[in-house]
Amino acid sequence: MHTPAFVDHTEPDSPTRSTVTPGPRLQADRRYSAAELRDFGLEIYRQVWRDCSPASRSILVSEGERDTAKFLPYADEPTFPAKKHLAKFAHLEWEDEFNADSEMIQLETAWRLHVAHKLSLSDISRMNIVKAIRTSHNSGLLWDTQQRDFLHWPGASQVNVKDGLPANWVPQEDDLHARLTSMLRVSCPIINCLLPMCSTHAYPFSSYLPAKKPQITGESMRLSEGNPCGPECFRLVPDIERYAESLPPPSNEADQVALTDNLSVILGIAPDLFPCQLAVLCFRSCKEIFVKHMQLYPDNTILPIDRESSVALTTDGESGTERGTIQGKKKKKSRPLVQYVDDKSHGDFTVLDPCAHPGTCTTAMCPCYTNKRHCQPACRCGLSCMRQWPACTCQKCEDVSCPCVLGKRECVPGLCVRCDAGRKNPCPNTRMQRQDSKPLEVKAGSYGLGAFATEDMAVDAFLGTYVGHILTNNAADHTSEIMAHNGRNYLFEFSVDAEIFDAAQVGNLTRFLNHKGNGMDNVDASSILVNGEHQIGFFTKRIW
Repeated sequence: MHTPAFVDHTEPDSPTRSTVTPGPRLQADRRYSAAELRDFGLEIYRQVWRDCSPASRSILVSEGERDTAKFLPYADEPTFPAKKHLAKFAHLEWEDEFNADSEMIQLETAWRLHVAHKLSLSDISRMNIVKAIRTSHNSGLLWDTQQRDFLHWPGASQVNVKDGLPANWVPQEDDLHARLTSMLRVSCPIINCLLPMCSTHAYPFSSYLPAKKPQITGESMRLSEGNPCGPECFRLVPDIERYAESLPPPSNEADQVALTDNLSVILGIAPDLFPCQLAVLCFRSCKEIFVKHMQLYPDNTILPIDRESSVALTTDGESGTERGTIQGKKKKKSRPLVQYVDDKSHGDFTVLDPCAHPGTCTTAMCPCYTNKRHCQPACRCGLSCMRQWPACTCQKCEDVSCPCVLGKRECVPGLCVRCDAGRKNPCPNTRMQRQDSKPLEVKAGSYGLGAFATEDMAVDAFLGTYVGHILTNNAADHTSEIMAHNGRNYLFEFSVDAEIFDAAQVGNLTRFLNHKGNGMDNVDASSILVNGEHQIGFFTKRIW
């Protein structure tokens, strides 16, 4: 486990990396023996092998990758304990048997079941007579066969790998619900990522879309404040009922059915969007969308919200209740009387996967409820869920008077609204999620390569987030022989359960922070919960 880090602020005696490459060098006026040249070459090889790929985000190592040895490090060095190192892995990748004939027979079997007998690919996989057809975007029988040339053999019904078996499943263009759920499976819900097929968090993700009920009636929308979005805006229609009668009656035409279906899907996710916004999404006039909205959600089916909050409605559909205030008055929310196990220290627990279930987070269907943990911003219950961490009420979160700072959590955009988190002038307690770090440079220093400051810094200046491979305790143990052999340890343990960061092969400039010791270190490492995700940040301890 790393201890507080040290950043060299003084210039080293040796030349910088821009003029001379750090490491062993040959002297021009000296003759070397063959053995000395070989030792020199091995040292250069070790230095190259130890090089690290730059990364701005940590990479999750899957369970299969943890148990598989992809290569033997230091294979040509007799002092490396190769047998002891390989004995820790369940599989050796170079020993996996591959039978091309068996693969083609499985592919032909799957092709006949799918094309001739009309079985779906998922049903074929459940039969367990062939390898799983598609386990992820880069694994499964279809993926494996596409990595090699297609073999043609007598008696095969399938002539080409793409004939009959879809390599990729793409929803129909007019099926908005299927398109949204297919994107949800591959799109990371963590605010720090929001990337498709994220390499930091577990894939695939839940495709659950929570169904929400509208709270704003059509009459409240018409009475709300706001400017018309254009000449076709619903606000400019004097008699909306007469306009609705002038529209053609509902029909089974494809465009009308598609409009109704798409509008139902969108309103199921965000039922209080105003017609001005829906018109942009549906490529229809605002007033026509308003009529469709009234047909789907008549006013007599919507539970009315209080009168004061309905007066404060704006064209974006937000009311005072959603911001926690009603006409300048604070709205008090009663929190559930439960004891959260992560109240004292979130670092003692591994972060759960975001919950995604129907109903509120008060039943056994919710993993956060079952484990007595707080919900996170990525949970499908939303920021209004009572299990979310409480929002701070600070103007600027700069000291321990802020509950978020005191709990070693960064402020959450959309939840901590008083401090302006996530907006134009965000509070200092959002530096890690914004990656607002001070510049560093890597040079040769007293302990090999080290990180150096390029400017004067104040106390508590943010230097960066430690990134690397995310391992478990067992997977980290696989690197013990390598660390003992090369004398370098890039493991950084975060939680007592299973979260360890290893920057040996991937990382950023923070991996070059060296520990001074004896109270001389001027950088401290802090474990922070950033939008529901554990991260390790480095902060200065003194003025430079």
